[in-house]
Amino acid sequence: MEDEYISISCIPLPTFIQGGYAIFDPGEMHPNRNDLQYFVLMFIVKGTLFIAEDGQNYTLKPGDNFILLPQHHHYAWKPVEARTEYYWVHFSVSGRWVQEPEPVDVSSKINIPTLHYFTPSVTLCLKKLQRIPDSEVTFKLINRIFKNSALQNNVGFWQAQQQFIDLLQIIQVKVKGESSYAQLAENIERYLRDHFDERITNASLGKQFHVHPNSIALSMKKTFGMTPNAFLTKYRLEEAAKRLLMTTESVSQIALDVGYNNIYYFSTVFKRYYGASPVTYREKFKNQSVPPSD
Repeated sequence: MEDEYISISCIPLPTFIQGGYAIFDPGEMHPNRNDLQYFVLMFIVKGTLFIAEDGQNYTLKPGDNFILLPQHHHYAWKPVEARTEYYWVHFSVSGRWVQEPEPVDVSSKINIPTLHYFTPSVTLCLKKLQRIPDSEVTFKLINRIFKNSALQNNVGFWQAQQQFIDLLQIIQVKVKGESSYAQLAENIERYLRDHFDERITNASLGKQFHVHPNSIALSMKKTFGMTPNAFLTKYRLEEAAKRLLMTTESVSQIALDVGYNNIYYFSTVFKRYYGASPVTYREKFKNQSVPPSD
């Protein structure tokens, strides 16, 4: 079977709708549907799934990433033979998209100005069927998306949407011509945003991405103009500021949520960055809908 690629205009961005974990026992079959309005991302964890779309049969094995199209007919062409488990993610696209044998540029529905808009491409390209690039990282990110979505508050909603975009970046077809330093830096940046509440060092990043710690720092400096630690601190404090204004959580709980175990150190760093303590910042800007930028 020839490769198939789904090219999606990213203006507007794809939107995460919902997701879950499916389990089928021997003899059971995937539901027969032809009116689902969402794309379905599937990440096979265990067993073998026999699924068809518009008459084309697919056999999905553990480690496979597969995409079903919206408003197309998909169904099981054969019952599962052993216990089969997979993550599923529904997402919506309001822009243009196509499925073709090769990646293609897809224009935006929105008229994009060229004077101040410098993004070279607004097309996201996904392979219909591929091996999951890094199962451990991917599954952990999916679970984070589900966890944040289940919070049912503004912070959880935006975290889930941001992490979903990171998930798409992990599985997208990589752009040719991008330097290895830039690719590494972009992977590090996504990892820092998705794991900002954990203890992270250049050494741990080096192990994560299988490169020397010096390459970690160099790639971030060349691409983003700051070290991983500076980026992590900036992101943590911006997350803290959002939570101060959008939730009623205590300052100590917010400090823990964004990766600071010492509330006094957190308050010192926060004041240095925003010019006010967390308590003063909350009191001053609580009634504003958008956190002020630095």
